[in-house]
Amino acid sequence: MNSRWGVLVAASLVAFASLVITWQFLHYDDVAALREWVARGQSGGKPGEISSSLFQSYIRGKQLAEISDIVKRDQIIVQAAGLCRYVDLVLPKDARVFMTDMNGPTNYSRIMYYWWMTYYLFPREVGTSLDHVTRITKDSLLGRTSKSDQEILTNGYDAIVDFPPHETLTLRLLRPLREFPLKEPVNPAWFSSNTDTVIAFLLPLLTALAGMWLFRFLFLSLSEQMPLLEQLACGLGLGMMAVAALTLGIKLCGFSGRGLIFSVTAVGGIAEIWRDRKAYLTGIIDGYWKMVRSPVAIAVFVAGSLVFLVLFRLAGLQGLTEQDAVMAWSLKAKIIHLYTGSEIVQWFSNPRLAHAHLDYPTLVPSLHAATYDSLGHVDEFVTKFWPIWMLLFLIGALASLNRRSKGWFHAPCFFLLALLLLPATQQYVQWEGGTMPMVFFTVMGFVQCAFWLVGKDRARLTLGLTLLFGAAMAKFEGFIFLALVGSWMLLLPSARPSLKPSPRLWQVLAFCFLAALPFVCLRVRIPVLHFESGWADYALHNPGTTLSNCPWIFMILLARLFVNPDFADWNGEGGQLHWIGKWDGLSSLYNPSTLGLAWLCLFMTVALWFAVPARRQVVVWTLAMLVSALVVFSVVFASLFNVTNLVSVIAYTTNHIAGRYLLPVLLAWFATIMTLFFADVPSSASTPGTGATVPYPPASVTSPVGVKADPETSKKQQDKQQPPN
Repeated sequence: MNSRWGVLVAASLVAFASLVITWQFLHYDDVAALREWVARGQSGGKPGEISSSLFQSYIRGKQLAEISDIVKRDQIIVQAAGLCRYVDLVLPKDARVFMTDMNGPTNYSRIMYYWWMTYYLFPREVGTSLDHVTRITKDSLLGRTSKSDQEILTNGYDAIVDFPPHETLTLRLLRPLREFPLKEPVNPAWFSSNTDTVIAFLLPLLTALAGMWLFRFLFLSLSEQMPLLEQLACGLGLGMMAVAALTLGIKLCGFSGRGLIFSVTAVGGIAEIWRDRKAYLTGIIDGYWKMVRSPVAIAVFVAGSLVFLVLFRLAGLQGLTEQDAVMAWSLKAKIIHLYTGSEIVQWFSNPRLAHAHLDYPTLVPSLHAATYDSLGHVDEFVTKFWPIWMLLFLIGALASLNRRSKGWFHAPCFFLLALLLLPATQQYVQWEGGTMPMVFFTVMGFVQCAFWLVGKDRARLTLGLTLLFGAAMAKFEGFIFLALVGSWMLLLPSARPSLKPSPRLWQVLAFCFLAALPFVCLRVRIPVLHFESGWADYALHNPGTTLSNCPWIFMILLARLFVNPDFADWNGEGGQLHWIGKWDGLSSLYNPSTLGLAWLCLFMTVALWFAVPARRQVVVWTLAMLVSALVVFSVVFASLFNVTNLVSVIAYTTNHIAGRYLLPVLLAWFATIMTLFFADVPSSASTPGTGATVPYPPASVTSPVGVKADPETSKKQQDKQQPPN
């Protein structure tokens, strides 16, 4: 590789890191806006914008710690959450609540109130129709409403909750219809419990340690090659798949499983620490001595540690922040925690919960249910430890893979700090949904598949596909990524695996089968209730309409991946596509949530193509994955045009929706290219069974991939090199 390319790439990474850090400092003044926002009690409807700045997160943590009332703490992010929490605290558990003015297309914009009430009042009945049958369609709630209190009472409802339009939500909106005992809105006994915080904090860590047993059982050869942090990240991925399957499987078998997951992971984690105590201790000591020799490494480590301290502190204080979590993820977690056996099937078949996408994969809600089972109750204020631990292990794995790049301005270290501080990362790591699990599984899976393309180690390919299978168990998009990876592995001759099975292939297949079995058993017993789940049927029955709309949806998705969505903005009024974007100077040329990361990925891809010709097969595969993912998403969104309208379809391409689908593949794109530039990527000469004696190729001992080193110098360095932990 021409060293000038390496210098340019390293300088670009450092410049991008400086940009992200500068963005965080420039948004320090937004803290005053946050205080004013909180003082007014306004939700603003955009909690993601409030959580993108680290300084805002720090101030919000201080404010939350000072609030001892559960209703007021819920109101910090979304005022409706505090109102719904109050209603939950004062109403009896058997009360039936009616919501007026919710039916019909003109009231569909108010459906989010129904989501919040349904979640917080669960399992109480929250109705919008007098016949007690809530039917949710693509653009309205169906049923017969009434403004007569007496008629509502006659039809079996006990209370009314109103959300008048154009009026600030207040607690006076609760109107009891009959005399029944209202409780005092006192804090639950578990609120602000240190025990809950400690258990929820430890559970993901114990899952990673216990998952190391699975990792060694399934991928023994890789456990002897990988750095310790990369092994722990893989252990977390496998452990989460096992924990989610075990949690849901036990529930479907009719057992509560209270405390079982925490006990099993604690035993496995403690046993793992004891078994490899010398390796862990040696790794910590070696890492310490390597770090103290580098002021840059110390600065990056301290800065990253402070960021995670802020995030972990906030994770034990902040309630639900993501609308999709209230609508689906956390609601399903409640059902899995509170019920067993056929009761779960009944709730997952309930039409009034159709908005929760009950037929979607259950890894994320099962992880939250495992937390609730470990605590013995539902506590929404400790659900964010899972995504933070995922981010921590992911960054640790990437850092361990790119640890030999000191001669290149410590560029990967700076970028990993930038990745941690990226507005999109700061936003999604504080959300309870499936975005961060998708980022974790997709990035780890892509990197392992890239190692396969370079080194042809079948165990790497099997591990990559297994982790992508974890992504499939987390969200629907994961199935798309897994299918695309497998397809391009077969279509590209240079990537096509041999027919010879990898070591322990049958054990891996059995593990994946068992990990998916509880979800499959649940899925075959419940109906499809949400109209979006029928996208494939819409596409097959209307192929012409779907294909004709794909190109412009693809164009919008691609444009918004790179530039500001306010600039790449279209509407569909009158059934025609109109550009309504606004030019706002230089800021219009990059997406504000990723600060131009897509442009950096494109530059590094071009640089790798010309700098390291031997890696072009990986470049082709990576670009094929990105473009194919955009094409498939375009087909999915275009298929919905057959049952909705142009305005609704364009809404799917917004940063709030499509951004969550594209972020995992964007970060996977970057992680793959960066790893090929700076990591010690095992070549085919170092694959077990080929007779190689050095774990990494001579050219990559102290330089980026493909750099030619002096033979004599390389020999001396190889003699000093030790295999990774």
